[in-house]
Amino acid sequence: MLQKLRNVSLFKNVCDETLKEIAKYTSYLKLSKDNILFYEGEDSNCLFLLTKGIVKFYKTSSNNKEIIIKYHYSNEFIAEVANFENIPYPATGKAFTEIEALKIDFKNLKHLLYSDPNLALVIQTSLIKKIRTLENIIHFDIVLTSEERIAKYICDNTKEFFNTKRIIIAEFLNITPETLSRRLKLFENDGWIDYEKKSIDKEKLESLFL
Repeated sequence: MLQKLRNVSLFKNVCDETLKEIAKYTSYLKLSKDNILFYEGEDSNCLFLLTKGIVKFYKTSSNNKEIIIKYHYSNEFIAEVANFENIPYPATGKAFTEIEALKIDFKNLKHLLYSDPNLALVIQTSLIKKIRTLENIIHFDIVLTSEERIAKYICDNTKEFFNTKRIIIAEFLNITPETLSRRLKLFENDGWIDYEKKSIDKEKLESLFL
C-alpha cells in the first residue's frame, strides 16, 4: 500500500513518514464499469482517491434522470467536501470505466492534516479545484449557449478533449451527442479543430464566449 501511495502524484511532496501512517488505514479498490463506489446519502466516512479510470458523480432527479455533476479522472479525490463537512455524500459515485481507487479512513487522515503542512496543501488545492468546477458548471448551465459551452470546454480541457469519448463530453455539457457532433464538425470544417494534429485554434474558439 505504501508504494501505491508513493505512486500518486498528488502526494509527491508528502514525506514518507506521513505516507506510512496513511497506508495503515488505506485499502485498495478495483471496480468494473457501472459498479457503484458510493450512493447519494451514504455516510462519508471514507475519502476516495481515484488512481485509474473515470468515475461519474451524479444526482438522481424525481423522474429518475441522472444529473451529471462531474466526471472524476485519475489523481483526483472524490466528494472530499462531504468528508470535511461531515455530511452524507451529496451524489452517487459510479464507475464509468473500470476503475482503481484508494479508500482512506477520513477520521484518521484528518488528524494528520494538522501535523503535515504538505498534506494539508494537497487537500486545500483539491478543494479549490472543486470550487472552480462548481463555478464553471453554473456558468455553463445558466449563461452560455450550447455552442459557447462546447467552445469553452475545448479551450479549458484541450488535452482531455482529444482523449475523451464524445458521449462523456455531451453529458458533462448537458447537451445531446448529436448537437455536440454537429458543432464539432463545423469547428473542424472551419479549421478551428485539427484531430490529426490534436490542436485547436484557441483564439477563434475563445471569440465565441469571451
